Amino acid sequence: MKRTLLTGLIILVFLGFLELHPEESRGKKTTLDELIQIALQQNLQIRAAKKEWEASLQKIPQAKALPDPVLSYAHFGQSIETRLGPQRNKISVSQQIPFFGKLGLKGEIAAQSSDVLEQQYHTVKADMVLKVKEAYFSLFLIDRSIRISQEEKGVYRRLSEIAAKKYETGQVGQQDALKAQLEISKVTEKLLNYHRVRKAIVAELNSLMNRETDSLLEETEEFAMPERQIDLEQLISWARENRPELRKAQSVIQKNRESLNLVKKDYYPDFRIMLDYIDIGAGTSDHPDDGRNAWMASIGINIPLWRKKLRAAEAEAIIRIKASEDLYENIENETLSRIHALYFEIETAREQIELYEFSLLPQAEQTLKASEIGYLTGKVDFLNLLDSERMILTIRNGYFKVLAELGRSLVRLERLVGQELYKMNDSSGEEVME
Repeated sequence: MKRTLLTGLIILVFLGFLELHPEESRGKKTTLDELIQIALQQNLQIRAAKKEWEASLQKIPQAKALPDPVLSYAHFGQSIETRLGPQRNKISVSQQIPFFGKLGLKGEIAAQSSDVLEQQYHTVKADMVLKVKEAYFSLFLIDRSIRISQEEKGVYRRLSEIAAKKYETGQVGQQDALKAQLEISKVTEKLLNYHRVRKAIVAELNSLMNRETDSLLEETEEFAMPERQIDLEQLISWARENRPELRKAQSVIQKNRESLNLVKKDYYPDFRIMLDYIDIGAGTSDHPDDGRNAWMASIGINIPLWRKKLRAAEAEAIIRIKASEDLYENIENETLSRIHALYFEIETAREQIELYEFSLLPQAEQTLKASEIGYLTGKVDFLNLLDSERMILTIRNGYFKVLAELGRSLVRLERLVGQELYKMNDSSGEEVME
């Protein structure tokens, strides 16, 4: 009868403990989408980058505008006598007009400069989202470790009770109950460390969201392995099209090309239109136009005489184009290299998760059940039972560690390709291919 009671107690202890995905509490969960939305709205670095981009848009109409006209006034200290009378004052207005096409090119250069800052803004956003996602998966892992340790602590308490009952019946020595108490103390210390780590991760996430560092974050929602594999060629295509660093490098190339076109325009003269109005005093003649004011229109051009300076400016612009093209190619090569590396990391993690689910965990469960039966019959000592218990815990922790690493690899891949690959709240666990 006592043996049957003990068997029932141990079975009840382990039935709930051995599930790979224990039932979640029904309380509110911390969702990744919510954290990202708050960070995108509140993060000060993102706000600053956006304002820099918006400010650059105001430079486009400035670049395309004509230079300000020049108004000048001259007073003749000693009047110059003319046929109609003495010249007393002169008012002049002049307007510089750049050679045809120069203003349009300046506007294009300003627009490309604005595009560079726009892509910089998108880069800051993407980096911030990546930081939130990586911190989230760190929080996911620590939450699962805390949950497992809490369950572990509960199991050791029940084992301690079972050992105490067996000791009372004379089946085992008191050391079994003492060993269980020691394990409880170890788990308690481990939980304290986990909670310290969790506070640091929560503080990091709150900082990214521009919130108080001690703001509460609930346990993270579940994350399941994506069921569909990702097409490598599609990832590369997305990266070339969407990655902000590549688009920024393309804008720099285009800006430098427009700058070269503008430099070539400097071989042609700019124009200056001038209008002079001369105040003439009354003369001494009887001419009907006596004292009539005069005006004069004129046009001038600058002479691009110093060709050595112009050729040097053209050579500089050509070198800048080549440098920006090399930079683009370097970013593209690094991007493709990282995509391949992360792709194989994800595939390896998928295989590891399948190994945990279909091999390691079932084998560990069988070992634990055998140890459990052996302990009840007196063929296995308490230390062997604890070893089997630790093996189950190690495998469960290992499973969630690989799952978190899979999540981190996925979000790093998303950062490279500029495309969302997986939605946390997609209950099917499948990728979202838009």
